[in-house]
Amino acid sequence: MTLKEKKDWAKKLKPFWILRNIAYDKFRKREAEIEKVMSKLTKEELEFFYSDGECVGIGHSDWERRKAGKNYFPLFQAEELGGY
Repeated sequence: MTLKEKKDWAKKLKPFWILRNIAYDKFRKREAEIEKVMSKLTKEELEFFYSDGECVGIGHSDWERRKAGKNYFPLFQAEELGGY
């Protein structure tokens, strides 16, 4: 692909990239709202956890609460929560 062809393709693809970013921002805002409700109802500061760009489960936002020891709070894997 020549530099000119690459620039032409970038111009064609840019609107789709913008639409994707808008959709992703809406998704992340909604996910944050769900985390807020989840934390309020469970009385724990919980969040969705991601690995390699994929949500893999739910865990405590405080690392100290997630590690072994006092007040241990494990990461609940997606499989334990109903799968993907």
